[in-house]
Amino acid sequence: MVQVNVFGIREEAPAGACSCGGACASTAEKTMGEMYEELDQFFLESDLATEVRLQFIDLFEDDLKGYDSAHTMFKNGFAIPLVAVNGVVRFYGGISHSKIYEEVRKVC
Repeated sequence: MVQVNVFGIREEAPAGACSCGGACASTAEKTMGEMYEELDQFFLESDLATEVRLQFIDLFEDDLKGYDSAHTMFKNGFAIPLVAVNGVVRFYGGISHSKIYEEVRKVC
């Protein structure tokens, strides 16, 4: 099972530059929570639905204990949302379905 964690603030839109080259639609006026819900739906409808587990972790509401790399990146100014695959932050500033799918596919 591949674990995908999205770290962000559920009710806020992304504000910074993203790491995925702009293909994640992070410029759209969607909240990070809405972007996460769309990602979750994307994976539910994909061929990897039974291979991946997604979780949204709100930086203000949830405990970040055990998520040291994401916490450090956030504190060092990396744009949120941060997306980690199996504990390693791979993307920041947006949520690209295709890029995350490629990362999950690599470890399946």
